[in-house]
Amino acid sequence: MLDRLLRGEPGALAICALALVATLLLAGWLHLLYWTRRLRHPLEYRETRRLETGDGATIELRRAPSEPSAGPAAEALPPILVVHGIAANHRNQDLTHDESLARHLAAIGRDVWLVTLRSGLAPTSRADARRKTFGAMVAHDLPRAVDEILAATGAAALDYVGFSMGGMLLYAAIGRTVPVARIRRAVFVGSPGEIIPYLPLPRALGRLPAALVPTLPLRVGARAFAFLSEWFSTPIHGLVVNPHNVADGVTRLALVNVIEDMPAALNVDFLRWATTGGEVVLDGAPVLDGLAAIDAPALFLAGSVDRLAPPAAVRRAFEAWGREHPALDKRFVILGRDYDARHDYGHGDLAVGARVGVEIFPLVARFLGPEAAGEPHRALTGGEAVCEVERRASRR
Repeated sequence: MLDRLLRGEPGALAICALALVATLLLAGWLHLLYWTRRLRHPLEYRETRRLETGDGATIELRRAPSEPSAGPAAEALPPILVVHGIAANHRNQDLTHDESLARHLAAIGRDVWLVTLRSGLAPTSRADARRKTFGAMVAHDLPRAVDEILAATGAAALDYVGFSMGGMLLYAAIGRTVPVARIRRAVFVGSPGEIIPYLPLPRALGRLPAALVPTLPLRVGARAFAFLSEWFSTPIHGLVVNPHNVADGVTRLALVNVIEDMPAALNVDFLRWATTGGEVVLDGAPVLDGLAAIDAPALFLAGSVDRLAPPAAVRRAFEAWGREHPALDKRFVILGRDYDARHDYGHGDLAVGARVGVEIFPLVARFLGPEAAGEPHRALTGGEAVCEVERRASRR
């Protein structure tokens, strides 16, 4: 064979090329397998439910482990639904026992459920892939999850916590596919009211035929490069998180346990909005226009250096929410050094930042907690690592 290769015989060259390709593929597979197993961080849940939606797609619900009761006040509160963002699964706000808003809330006695939307599950067919749109999740995934939780708990309403796209889905669903009466309180973590791309995008991208918009294979890429993600910082790091605000090892864990592909059908939706002024439109109507009459109290959190959901974009939703109710309890909070946080917050670190356990989780817990039991909600101060724009700031 070596003699044939040295003589340059086509057959020998082809065999060597195939052998090289096979070796590289095997090496890549072994590399992926090794780092996935090493960095996988499984968590236990009270139960897992796999549900079919009205259009034939699938979602999953997981119930966080119960903790010792925090007393009658906590037991009287409704269940909480936690909804992840784009290119993520239910682990978005449940990465580890420490970096988990879900487990923080469960530890104080709340009944917490985490959903994995259709966008966070691998497609089972081409038809299933085509169903992974923003509109389909609004029409089917959210109402299905809400109905299941209320039926399982006997509650009349629930509290909602959405991260990034998870909050955007409620902007579009509340009062449309999810009755307002079923949402007692809502928390939006880095959920923009409009899509403001960090870099200008050509309008032509938004006009691409859907068939030409690809699925972004982020799952494999994230797992393949997780091991070196903390060796150095790239512009991508700054786009997704503030690397200085994340503890060692957390980025690697997030890349392996949280990140999923970005479905082509969902990419089409976001590209269209990003290249046509940023307004989120569903069924021909601007989503934010439907929020004026909402009367559910809401908390909006924004990272001071968030490039995916900058404070101005989150504030758009804050101003639209409950505009017809001037006395509505709604609050806008920016997390950053200028507002007495230890570090400036980017996007992903709103969920897994080094100090979320003291700068974000208690803030969310207080907003969702004692008021329903008749306790006054204590005003939040800069000394608690937040800056709050009070409930009527949208009118100033």
